[in-house]
Amino acid sequence: MNHTFMNSDENRFGESLPEQIAKYILKKIMKGELVPGDKIVEEYVASELNTSRAPVREALYLLQVDDIVERIPRKGTIVKSFTNVEVREYTEVMVGLIQMALDFTKGKWTADHLAILEQKMEETTEKFMAGELFAYQQKATQLLVYLFEVAANKALSKFFFESVYILNVFAQVKWTMETMAFYHPRMEKIIQWIKRNEFEKAKELVPDLLLRTLD
Repeated sequence: MNHTFMNSDENRFGESLPEQIAKYILKKIMKGELVPGDKIVEEYVASELNTSRAPVREALYLLQVDDIVERIPRKGTIVKSFTNVEVREYTEVMVGLIQMALDFTKGKWTADHLAILEQKMEETTEKFMAGELFAYQQKATQLLVYLFEVAANKALSKFFFESVYILNVFAQVKWTMETMAFYHPRMEKIIQWIKRNEFEKAKELVPDLLLRTLD
């Protein structure tokens, strides 16, 4: 089995081991390898990933909080249904969070911040031009993460990070090259509007940027 998701160079967002394991389990659910009603056995997951049961237990708790699994007395942890409707609901929330983050960045874009933003956009474009879908998703997420860093609102960031891993896993499973081709020019336009201090125009593009990737 490929354990690269556990490697430090893949863990670009400071994810804890339980968070990485939660993404691993969630990807299995989204791929249909685990279906509603299936039991998730901590011991088996720990053995698959060559880790102890403690971080697996924490990972299952994270998924339980997000209503993706449920713990049933005397039966254990089972997979709940995770529908396209629920993915859309997460995406709609993410649209609002990004729009709020853009508002909170007003007046905070120093020359250094803009230089970092431009660098991250260039790195994202490089992966787009190379046609590297997974690497592109990683860079695009880093770009969004940076908006929240500049916004510097702890409550907003908390809500963002609670939702973003679900959408990241959805993208890894569902995105195609065509999705990336749709997404990238719109992200470029949002960055251009930020650099021009046209935040309302940037906010207007966010729903199209995210919701259309679900089609």
